[in-house]
Amino acid sequence: MLHTVYLVLFKHMMDWIQGFLKKHGRLEAFDEVWKALPPYSGFLVPKKAYREVMQWQGKEMRNLGRCVLGVLAVALHQPGSAQRIPLKCALGCVRALVDFNMMAQY
Repeated sequence: MLHTVYLVLFKHMMDWIQGFLKKHGRLEAFDEVWKALPPYSGFLVPKKAYREVMQWQGKEMRNLGRCVLGVLAVALHQPGSAQRIPLKCALGCVRALVDFNMMAQY
């Protein structure tokens, strides 16, 4: 089940996120935050921007699941008044998928 979550659902989610961020002009902010993630126990620090990674391994996908919500929240920080509702909905969608993943692991 987790294999399906990582390789199918997270990949689809990230394709959707990239299009969403591009539409709202926040794709570069996402990549900057992604590269600036600090190291901590059990976490592989990304060496490249998210868009520069061509092939994802299992460990990298697990890392993605651990930090994608925080990275997205920082990238979507300080929305304009017209962007506030779509950005809030996007965070809610990603939060739901990450929560599902965490509960499935539990």
